[in-house]
Amino acid sequence: MTDKQSSRDVIARLQGVITDCLSPFIDHRAFALLDFPDHSNVGDSAIFLGEMAFFNKLGRSPRYVCVHNRVNWQTLGRTVADGPILLHGGGNFGDLWPQHHTFRLDILRRYPERQIVQLPQSIHFENDDNIAETREAIATHGAFVLTVRDQESFDFAKTHFDCNVILCPDMAFCIGPQLRRRRPVYDEIYLLRTDKERIVADRPVALSNSITTDWLQSSKHLERQIRLERKLFRMLGSLFADKSKLDNLYFNTAAHQRIEKGFRILSAGRHVTSDRLHVHILCTLLDIPHTVLDNNYGKITRFMRTWDTVWSGVTNGSAEHAII
Repeated sequence: MTDKQSSRDVIARLQGVITDCLSPFIDHRAFALLDFPDHSNVGDSAIFLGEMAFFNKLGRSPRYVCVHNRVNWQTLGRTVADGPILLHGGGNFGDLWPQHHTFRLDILRRYPERQIVQLPQSIHFENDDNIAETREAIATHGAFVLTVRDQESFDFAKTHFDCNVILCPDMAFCIGPQLRRRRPVYDEIYLLRTDKERIVADRPVALSNSITTDWLQSSKHLERQIRLERKLFRMLGSLFADKSKLDNLYFNTAAHQRIEKGFRILSAGRHVTSDRLHVHILCTLLDIPHTVLDNNYGKITRFMRTWDTVWSGVTNGSAEHAII
């Protein structure tokens, strides 16, 4: 890895790779984007907004968007008759977050031989039976395109799944360079996982003039506000025969509110330390110096090694999870 590249070098290079990888799957036909991340994890909202920025660059937008547990199958069939079905990217391909993977397999079974493109994911399974179930669903489908965002996921997919596998960076890079949202007030922000992907033994000792937080803890007030907005959008949607445009407005509004929350948290620090992949990515977009730890299965290390995302403001905070 080179230590001379800038954050903007990383962003421009990976945006180019994403364009090369995914442009061939977006043609003149209407398409759908399924599994909108309607939850407080800022990283997933960053991925969604990166996906939308990528589509906008091509002069396109999805005709139908939905959350995994709120699908209108009739509307999907009517609005996207034969175009591709795209699945939101992220880190839930496997059995660590089963509700999203169950939905993914359901889509494969409902639409055999229809072009379904999984946008960039990290793969992690803990149970061989779940690997076998996924292998069978992919083989039976026959037209699945799986894009993955690190070399280990690519090697795993090529070994276990009979489909077109493509190595592609995380879609959040398509958001592009950003300005800090505020002046820094802390010398250090520790944004550390509080969910099942955390490494308990890898907690750094907090310095003075610092704050320790997580996306999931710091967004409770915002999530209450978004839930109220969701109810309002649903009430308004009941007045329209085709409420897909209203749904899309809600999805974009919620995602922008969540990522702005993340940008403001990170901008408050002169330096950031985190074990979240999208803190690394958003700090790169914001050009904020930061130290990278890792999650419980090495997702961040895998991604950084694959795409050489260590720029001049990035340091490795754990010899146990060394990235350079």
